[in-house]
Amino acid sequence: MKILRLLPVAALALAAVSCQNGTGGGLSATSSETDSLMYYLGQMNASEYLREANRDTTLKEVSQKQAYINGVRAGLAALKEGNEAYNKGVMLGIQMADQMIKFSESMDVKINRTSYVGSLSSAVMADTMPNTAVAQSEFRKVMQNIEQAKDEKDKAASRASLKTVAEAAGLPKVSDDLYGKATDTTDGEALTKGDEVTVVTQITKTDGEELRLPLSPKGKIGNNRNFPEPISEAILTLKSGETGEFMTTAYALLGQRAKQMGLERDDVLKITVTPTLVPKAADDENKTEAKAK
Repeated sequence: MKILRLLPVAALALAAVSCQNGTGGGLSATSSETDSLMYYLGQMNASEYLREANRDTTLKEVSQKQAYINGVRAGLAALKEGNEAYNKGVMLGIQMADQMIKFSESMDVKINRTSYVGSLSSAVMADTMPNTAVAQSEFRKVMQNIEQAKDEKDKAASRASLKTVAEAAGLPKVSDDLYGKATDTTDGEALTKGDEVTVVTQITKTDGEELRLPLSPKGKIGNNRNFPEPISEAILTLKSGETGEFMTTAYALLGQRAKQMGLERDDVLKITVTPTLVPKAADDENKTEAKAK
């Protein structure tokens, strides 16, 4: 089983050799079955890289392909046959390096690898088992502090970006996270928090690209499960039937989900919204029918 788990890694080595200088190697009449096995695994792993390169075109650059090959070679050279403890350490080191790089980028912090290795070494060499419960508890506390600091930094950056773009567009400030005004006025009823409304919403990037977000077409103003806070704020500046144009940020609108939607937190978004008040009588009738059912 250990050999089978290592086969995809070994295949990468052959892919690296055959892809070097942009040329592919082939099988000869004298190739052994294991050579053939490695060759076809190499072809499959190379295909995985190239499929990813179709999504991230920077990976198509020759320099990036060569960097990938060099990384494969370094990984293969890192392991030592017959030394399981050493290999376990290498694998953990690679996993931790990957996590540290991603964490550093996502949280905008610098990682001290020496601190990690020092802690690991002293604990492994000690005669007693570390108190895992204490370590986990303290880890969570520090993580919360780092996440809070990052959140505050993102909030400040997004608000600064919004202020610059919105003021250039001549939009008045509604709140730190929202600028905008009514563009099509009516004599409709004023809207207040808790009113039930139907809403037609369109959200676009500043370049005009429309975003398909799962926003509720109906709900109560101020209920975050129905409308994100910037949407409720925008609705409250309008009367029933009016249309308004606003600007907010991906951070204010989506929070942690901004990245999942392919957005940076300080991306400025345009919102066009038209709320219509649901008459109280119709609302009460719906509730009566629901209870009857």
